[in-house]
Formats: sequence, C-alpha cells, structure tokens
Amino acid sequence: MIVAVQGELGSNSELAAREYFASHAIEILPCFSFDDLFAAVADTRADAAMAPVENSLAGSIHDVWDLFPRHPSIDVAGEIRLRVVHCLVGLPGAALGDIQRVRSHPQALAQCGNYLAAMQGVTAEPVYDTAGAVQIIKSEGELSEAAIASAQAAADHGMQILAEDLSAADNFTRFLVLGKGLPGGTAKTTVVLEIEDTAAALPAVLGAFVRHGIEVLKVETRKRIGRPWSYGVYLEFVGDTTAGAGQALQETRSIATAVHIVGSYPSGTAAEPRLHRR
Repeated sequence: MIVAVQGELGSNSELAAREYFASHAIEILPCFSFDDLFAAVADTRADAAMAPVENSLAGSIHDVWDLFPRHPSIDVAGEIRLRVVHCLVGLPGAALGDIQRVRSHPQALAQCGNYLAAMQGVTAEPVYDTAGAVQIIKSEGELSEAAIASAQAAADHGMQILAEDLSAADNFTRFLVLGKGLPGGTAKTTVVLEIEDTAAALPAVLGAFVRHGIEVLKVETRKRIGRPWSYGVYLEFVGDTTAGAGQALQETRSIATAVHIVGSYPSGTAAEPRLHRR
C-alpha cells in the first residue's frame, strides 16, 4: 500500500501514516507540497495520503483546508491525532551554544516559538519540511545550523539531538486520511462553508444543527482573501450526512453561498510516535 505524505521520510506525516496503518505494510511516497499530496491520490500514484489539518498549539493548517473544495472527488477515509515531539537537531559535535540559525517547516517553527524566542541571537528560517530541514543542514555541514524535526529524522541522518520536546505543552497534530482508510470509530463529518456575513449567517447555520439535535465538534471562521466581507467556515459534527444532519445541511445551503462536504469518516484516536528501524 502506497501512502503519500508531505515532506521527507522522518517527517511527522510519515510517523502518523505508520501509526494509522500500523497493521499494514506500507510504502511512503514523499511529496514536496500539499498540492502534490492531493495530486498523488487524485492520479492514483498513492492509495492513501496523510493531510494535516490542525495543530493543538498553532491552529488550523489553512493551506490544506483550501484544497478540499478543489478536490471534491477525493474521499476522506479516517483521521488520527499524533503527538508531536519536536527536537532541536544539529550536526555531530555541535553544541547548543553554537546554534545561530534554526530551520524547519513554518508550522514547527510556530509550535516552538517560545523556545526559539529564548535562544538569544538565533534566526529562524522556514523550509518546506521538518525532515527536509535535517537534510539541508547535514548537506551544508555548518555547526552553527540546526533543524527542528523528529527524533526519527535525526536517527535517519545520523544527526545529534541537542534538545527535545521543544513545544513544552501537549502538542498534537490531527491528520485526515485521504483515499483508502480503516474501519471503526464513531462517524463524523467535515464541511467547508462559504458565507458572506458571519454576524448574521453563522448563528443561523449553527441554529439549524441545534434544531436537528446534531452535535457540532468544530466551528472556525476564516477571512476569504480578496473577497470583501466573505468568510470560510470549517464545520465538523457527529454523524454522517443523513437524517437530521442532512436536513441541517439542506437549511445551510439556503444560508451559505457554497457548501463543500469534505467527507464523513470514522473518528480517530490519539497516537504516540515510535522510532522505526530502517
């Protein structure tokens, strides 16, 4: 089974894939961007993909949410919440006091913002991936450079962990599984709405779900860039799109300018990352 991830081997997306498909033999397909990740499933180069949608510290990953309405044919088959343990990774022989620049994915830099702020004189530089950042600093060979990445990425490249668990709080990233997934769990549904006036429209939408007895799990508004007074809404609720939820969605269609049903899928559980032998 081929599973696509954004980033390189050793990324948290790979670790999430290995925990979700723990009972299966899988092959990881690294993708440079989230666009490439969705394309890998759309053109059947991958059977499944791990799409990170939300972090407990840094919030929603909007670049991924934006792709769901553009790929309505891609099924969402499941989810998993992975504990993220960020490590400061340096070259063998480097010392914590040597570090002048830290590279990582923008999400990882945001999640470790307090730690980085306490490192005086250190510059943070975003790159496309956490494990990719380890590859970059290894290739450049500068003792003053470090990456924020997983312990797996450090082990894969023979690098040194200078500090670990940098976020200093419960740090989980939630992934939605695209393509093929596993059965089990209570059904939940994810929807992306487009509305023109949150002050009037959003309470009306939520009222429809309340009237039909549907438990809402997540609601988040986001400004639609370039569209005056237009907003996107991420909405998640318990159950599928039949019965009461179907009626609430029908009412929502008369309120919102667009309703994109991302998918109904088994709700997931939390998982701890493990170190894998290559």
